[in-house]
Amino acid sequence: MTRRRVMAAGGVLAGGLAATGLLANTAVAAAGATAPVTTKTISLDQAHRIVQAAIQYTKEHSLPPMYVLVVDGVGQPTASARMDGNALASLDLVPAKAYTACRFGTATADLAAGVKDPGQIAALTAGGMSLLPGGRPIVQDGVVIGAIGAGGSINPAVDDQVAIAALKAL
Repeated sequence: MTRRRVMAAGGVLAGGLAATGLLANTAVAAAGATAPVTTKTISLDQAHRIVQAAIQYTKEHSLPPMYVLVVDGVGQPTASARMDGNALASLDLVPAKAYTACRFGTATADLAAGVKDPGQIAALTAGGMSLLPGGRPIVQDGVVIGAIGAGGSINPAVDDQVAIAALKAL
């Protein structure tokens, strides 16, 4: 194959790829699609402030060691801390509390108050959710931007107390 034919074939290939790209973009635009959807979410700095506030509150009130987890607006971990001596059960319970509060946009304690049917409780638990107090949504301008989960006390109301206090850091 001559150099001229190689160059011509390359030009046809490049032109075809460009046309395919244009057609694909035109099809996306015609379908009404836009740029990727973005979700308002908690910043790393905000998440760290909440975690630090929870730890400080726990120490100031001589509460049991806590595990505190902040998730973003879609329930993914953003910041966390696990105090020395925290119970191992918290490793499973705290993420579920934060995730539940984020997904439902309500405190886990409030959600639990409204759910009495054993079937609903079983379905939520099987789905990785928690009805234990200690999960609170983080709301900004009416939008859930994340959630906090706190745990470590034998009394889940204490976990909830820590979560409520930590949210005041915003």
